[in-house]
Amino acid sequence: MNSGPAVKTDRFIPWDIEVARYNFGANCGPVSFAVATGRQVCRVMQHFEHFETKPWTNLTQMRRAFAESGVATVTHRREWPHYGVALIQWLGPWTKFDFFAGWSLLHSHWLAVDAAWVFDHTEMRWMSRDEWAGTVAPLFLEEIPHATGWAVKYGVESKSSIWPASTTAASSCRKGWLSFAG
Repeated sequence: MNSGPAVKTDRFIPWDIEVARYNFGANCGPVSFAVATGRQVCRVMQHFEHFETKPWTNLTQMRRAFAESGVATVTHRREWPHYGVALIQWLGPWTKFDFFAGWSLLHSHWLAVDAAWVFDHTEMRWMSRDEWAGTVAPLFLEEIPHATGWAVKYGVESKSSIWPASTTAASSCRKGWLSFAG
């Protein structure tokens, strides 16, 4: 019997996360977008041209990346998307009076989301939201002076999945290759 954390192994994880970090400075925004759209990180950096001078991703830039990729989205305030990306806001004095203030983005973090599962680029794996909240979020909070907690700021939900909900990206690719080869 396995007593370790639950791991979602049937969803897409780009092979080039470290390469994109080294070459482009890719962080939570581009990596979460790549994971949510089933693409390699180096390939999606074209949608994050601002990264050369501004290595962060705000909501407008994330929505633009989805649109440029042909993925329709709907944005929710303070709500997890079913499938897409979520912008996590680290709470503190910067959110006390205005949760949606622009300056609060200095203390935020993108995650890819698939129902009750999240992908955090710092862990490089899918994990349950509960596991992320209990193990990863506290590590961020320890490193951010005056941080008091976290909340979902925006959920950017994909209106169209790149693969059927019952199929994984990896098996979709495998099935396509097998049917093509066969």
